[in-house]
Amino acid sequence: MLGCSEWDTKTCNEVDLENSIEWEVKTITSAMKQYLRSLPEPLMTYDLHGEFIIPVKSGSPESRVNAIHFLVHKLPEKNKEMLDILMKHLANVSNHAKKNLMTVANLGVVFGPTLMRPQEETVAALMDLKFQNIVVEILIENHDKVNMEEGLCFYSMVYTGLCTF
Repeated sequence: MLGCSEWDTKTCNEVDLENSIEWEVKTITSAMKQYLRSLPEPLMTYDLHGEFIIPVKSGSPESRVNAIHFLVHKLPEKNKEMLDILMKHLANVSNHAKKNLMTVANLGVVFGPTLMRPQEETVAALMDLKFQNIVVEILIENHDKVNMEEGLCFYSMVYTGLCTF
């Protein structure tokens, strides 16, 4: 679903996002957001939407991170890879918040609705909008932790009594 399949592969492989002379961070981010918005299903999938919302409505910060980590690992592999790349980029953007004003909270507002969309637009879905933003904030702030396997094991032990490893 994700990747260069819709582009000419040679052209896609020649794009150098590391060259800051050719690209500005806001240009890359805007293009990424447009691409993600155009996907037929959000990166964080319709099936997992409600599951991502539940842990941010309650619990300790640590349990939220662990729950979201567990859910990220339920995403299709390509979605997970893209999410990892995007979260690293957004963490880098937020590291320059004093200059660009894009705090983690602001990035959550900008990317929450793009990464997580309910399948149906309802009043309840509108009420969950702020929780979508919080999920994205957690992913940005903890992008390095979300990919660590012991977090997944911890979540599995706490919530299911089993460790998947």
